[in-house]
Amino acid sequence: MDWFHFRRIILIIGCSGLLISCVTPPKREPPVKATELAESALPTESWGTVPRGTQEPIIELPRSQPQSLQEINQTGSMPPVATLSDKSIPTKLGDDEPLQLDFEQVDLRQIIEIVSDALGIMVVIDPTIGEKINIRTSPDKPLKKKDLWPLLQLLLNDAGVIMEKKGNVYHLKKVGPSLPGTLGSSAESLTGSDAPEVLQVTPLRYIAAASALNILAPLLQPQGRIVTLPNLNIIGIITTPQKLERVNSLLTVIDANPFVHRGIRLFRLKNSKAKDVQAELDKILQAIGGNPPAYQTVALDRANAILVVTPPGSGFDEVTPWIDVLDQSSEESSEQVFIYRVRNLEAKDLASTLTEVFKVEDKKDKDLPKKVDEKQRKSDLLIDYQPKPNQPEPVKPNLSGANAPISAEIKVSIVADESTNNLLIRAAPRDYRQLLKTIALLDQVPKEVMVNMVIAEVTLNETHKFGFDWQAFFHNVSAITNFGIPFPDEAGKASGIVIRRESDSTRNNLNAVLNLVASEGDVRVLSRPSILVRNNEEAEINVGSEEPIVTGGINAGINDGNQTVGGISQSYSVQYRKTGINLKVTPRINEDGIINMKIDQEVSQLGPPRGSNSSFTSRKVSTSVVVSDGNAIVIGGLIETTNTRGEQGIPFLRDIPYVGKALFATKNTEDKRVELVLFIVPEIVNPQASNLQLVQTFRKRMQAMSELLDAPDLFLKGFEHTAPPKPPEYR
Repeated sequence: MDWFHFRRIILIIGCSGLLISCVTPPKREPPVKATELAESALPTESWGTVPRGTQEPIIELPRSQPQSLQEINQTGSMPPVATLSDKSIPTKLGDDEPLQLDFEQVDLRQIIEIVSDALGIMVVIDPTIGEKINIRTSPDKPLKKKDLWPLLQLLLNDAGVIMEKKGNVYHLKKVGPSLPGTLGSSAESLTGSDAPEVLQVTPLRYIAAASALNILAPLLQPQGRIVTLPNLNIIGIITTPQKLERVNSLLTVIDANPFVHRGIRLFRLKNSKAKDVQAELDKILQAIGGNPPAYQTVALDRANAILVVTPPGSGFDEVTPWIDVLDQSSEESSEQVFIYRVRNLEAKDLASTLTEVFKVEDKKDKDLPKKVDEKQRKSDLLIDYQPKPNQPEPVKPNLSGANAPISAEIKVSIVADESTNNLLIRAAPRDYRQLLKTIALLDQVPKEVMVNMVIAEVTLNETHKFGFDWQAFFHNVSAITNFGIPFPDEAGKASGIVIRRESDSTRNNLNAVLNLVASEGDVRVLSRPSILVRNNEEAEINVGSEEPIVTGGINAGINDGNQTVGGISQSYSVQYRKTGINLKVTPRINEDGIINMKIDQEVSQLGPPRGSNSSFTSRKVSTSVVVSDGNAIVIGGLIETTNTRGEQGIPFLRDIPYVGKALFATKNTEDKRVELVLFIVPEIVNPQASNLQLVQTFRKRMQAMSELLDAPDLFLKGFEHTAPPKPPEYR
């Protein structure tokens, strides 16, 4: 046999030498000399030099045409992975020679020595290898040559020992997880391998490597492991061939084509925005299916559409109705321009109020409250919500109808048209409906107040020279000057100031007071005005005249150019001051029918001259009071003292020296004290109600006023005369 191979080799070598001798060598060109290279490098006339007298031509270099890039449409391919496995080791045993192993709690080192001797290999064993194992072969099925090498790999793999070949020596040492000896990408060859552990390189097509790692890693523990190569979306599975087969079957489900197995539908929206519909649809899906929901949505703003992805076999019958509901008509979502005709207020004032309420806050101002210390905020919450002991819980108001809360999360733009007293509002219909709730509360028919006033002067006598004690007259009222006395007229009563109280005793008390005042002093009515004023507006009454006042003068010479030519020019500054009765009243009605009134009243007149200037006497009061509807306010105590000195006598005789004034003349000295009294009776008037009764009452008052001007003693006409209460004794 060996002689046959030797002759074959000699024959091949001889044939090769014969073929080489028949080949003709190629002809070599002679080498180029250095002088020839230098001459060829010199410039020639055709391109290097230009004869004199000729113009050097301008040679335009050819332009390179831009090359279009190739179309970027490349499909990635899997890099080739060769299948490798450990080579079989020749053994001393024959193919049919059996090997019997029967050991219990024996060192792994001893088993390695027996197997290595049977295989005929030289091994170096790490001294840290000291595991004990149990191994037993069946007597009727002993080990053979083909079983020894897989058995050795299995024992070493279970003990965490690797085997490295250096020359003809195998080094066995303990390390951590290592690269298996058998690896590849073919699942058929790896799952049928006899190796104890294999590495399968698996490219993924549809699922990310990180996602596959999260799914498979728990299934491969504790013996298997998995590595990832994110750039190529490849995973490496290290496990036993039997487990690898089960993992591959699971991969067919994990790495399935989602475009084939998942439901995908594009819903084009007609009326709503994609982002708004997606946000609301996600909330619905989370409420029904949990978080995260099985249905996924994507808002496509440019296409104004919603992409819905469903699990396999789910369909879109459950999602379609919700999208139809959310994609309502554009009349509710798009902005429109509305015109609101203001009925009772000024359009510019109403627009200013609404704009201030619904204005968009700046981001800095809006985020400012978030910077409050969290601990302080929690402590405040604990204080606010901590119930007090033995205290009932407050009753929560029933917020319904006009008192229901109104959302401030609306986007509106309001402009006032003063010429037509209208509001131009740009908003979505649903926002406009919210805004109308606020406008309805503001643009109501304002209430009015009929302010009835009596301004009178009471001349004081010796008994009441310090003024009337109004608190003593109204002993059942706690206030002194600001207390309620109802003065509204009653239907069918006599004209004048008609008293209406809740009981007859109160009316008789007031009648007695007025009669007492009239009996003990002269009463002179200065003014009896009645004015109807709008709620929270100012009403002003002025009865009198305007008197001129010289406030300054200037004396100047008449000049012509640069010098004075003669004469004096005088100029004066004159202002006018109101005299008489000046009254300003501003009522404000609250929800309980209580009237808050601001009163400014002044009675002034021209006094005696002071040289070249005028003087004025004035009695003024300013106050703010609170009174119920129909009750009266009495302001008194404004006393003015006037000293009058005169002389009377017989004409001519009183002028006799020394004795005329003593015998025929008398001197009169009069001190007059007058108290100003102000009665104010406000009555709330509803403009929407019938004002017939109010007109009749006002007509009666005017008739009484006419009689009063003709006969001042009829001031108290219309009051029932009763015995006055006993005044308090002064000590």
